[in-house]
Amino acid sequence: MNESVLIGKSERFLDQIKRREISLNDMESPEKFLSLYTYLKNNMDTLQDMRETMEIKGYTAPYRSINKYGRPLTGETKAEDMYDVSRHTQYFRMNAAAKKNILDRVKSAMSSHKIAIGHLEEFATLECSSCHRKYRGHEIALLTRGNCECDQDNLKLHVNQEGVYRLEIIPFLPLSGDYMVKLSDLSPRSREAFRSMVRILKQEKRGIVKTVSLVIKVMEDSRWVRKRVTIDAQEEANYEKKIRSQYGSNARIEMMQFHRKKPSIINDKHVQTALSLGYVKYAENRILQFLPDLLEKTLHNKGKVEEYQEALEISKIKANKYDTGDDPESLKNFYLQKELEERGLLNGDGKPEETLKNDLKEKNSLEKSLFLEIPRIYILWDLLHYYLTTSYDRRNKYSGPFPYLRPGLDTNQMKAFQDFEVDVVRIMQEYLSENITYIPHMGRVLAQKFSVEKKMKGLHLQMGPALGAALLSSEGNLPVAKAAKLFSIEVEDVLKGKETLGTLQRPASSRAKQFMAMMKK
Repeated sequence: MNESVLIGKSERFLDQIKRREISLNDMESPEKFLSLYTYLKNNMDTLQDMRETMEIKGYTAPYRSINKYGRPLTGETKAEDMYDVSRHTQYFRMNAAAKKNILDRVKSAMSSHKIAIGHLEEFATLECSSCHRKYRGHEIALLTRGNCECDQDNLKLHVNQEGVYRLEIIPFLPLSGDYMVKLSDLSPRSREAFRSMVRILKQEKRGIVKTVSLVIKVMEDSRWVRKRVTIDAQEEANYEKKIRSQYGSNARIEMMQFHRKKPSIINDKHVQTALSLGYVKYAENRILQFLPDLLEKTLHNKGKVEEYQEALEISKIKANKYDTGDDPESLKNFYLQKELEERGLLNGDGKPEETLKNDLKEKNSLEKSLFLEIPRIYILWDLLHYYLTTSYDRRNKYSGPFPYLRPGLDTNQMKAFQDFEVDVVRIMQEYLSENITYIPHMGRVLAQKFSVEKKMKGLHLQMGPALGAALLSSEGNLPVAKAAKLFSIEVEDVLKGKETLGTLQRPASSRAKQFMAMMKK
């Protein structure tokens, strides 16, 4: 396929995705659920084919092919020839940039589709009313034609109350790879929240040495020759012995350089961007719904604050209109002072009233806290919930709602799970009716979860919501009833989970029992 044809075809397909609006109405209907799921799945297959074709054609390193078109030496060519070479080089660079950009869009679109499909698969289980076979997770893809394997289409949808999903972020994902456009649509506060979200998902694991680069001297043809070699890192490896076995007994190591791998919590930049955009825009929409009521209760005089904001906007417009380029800020302040005076918002000294200044300060502080904290609470709560209710093997083999999620975290990565602001959690509970609560020491809860997983290896115990709720209750100091409600399970299941935890933490040998008895004294 011609390069321009492939790029044009890909852009038309992505623009087609962009034009379709994602509706989440009646998602508990099997037909509506399968319609959206099938649409996303088909898009994913097409995007996968596009990406493979582009990678085969060298779109991953498009500038490599134009290295040979360097500027020739001045004395070797005429001026006309140099102009032609420069023009051709510019053409090839533009072509390479187009290849890089379209592959970047396709990768972004694929990441967004993976997230959307993962949330849908967590949301529901489909059951055939005829043969009673249940389809969950990846198995839902077998129903993309609308029929069960028994050729019946009488399906029931069961909402997975214990699952971790947030379908509301799907319409805000860059499904067409237009993440730069969606980023530019964010408000300044939401843009700041987006950057903080990406930093959370980028939290890196402490470096693990993967390879070692060495500069060695070897004897070849009666003279010393320097060589640069790279070998895989190994624990307690004798690198000098390894080099001598490969290059001879005279080989000497002159320099060693260790290369460390630092995987992030979400180990893919496109998934980091898509998740951050989805959660931030969703949170922004929800905040704007209740913010006027909250300001009405919080501020001394909301009407005067709105008048001040209106005066500020008018002064900015007038300053931009009559800007002479000398000092735009002073021009804006001049018009603002005039507007405030006309509206009666200044005191006898020609300054804003004290109550108005306090209200403006309170409004700014409240909005900053909400727009920065609520998206962080949403995603950290969902990640915590997912880690607590799933096993290591499931997180390792199944992408779920968070593709490229690390199945286990080290102590450095767990620093990203900073405790929520209590006041913001109360606001979310009051205005958004969220089943979210403040949990002290979230990092400690996660560390205990990973410790329990290590102890459970080979014991054939099921790691599910009950054990996660039990851990949350024990390590997070929550009542059992509250932990059960947060995870949508029965209190009896949480109590059984606590019994299991007690069994796992019980000393197995006589020496361990003696040690525990000594520690209690």
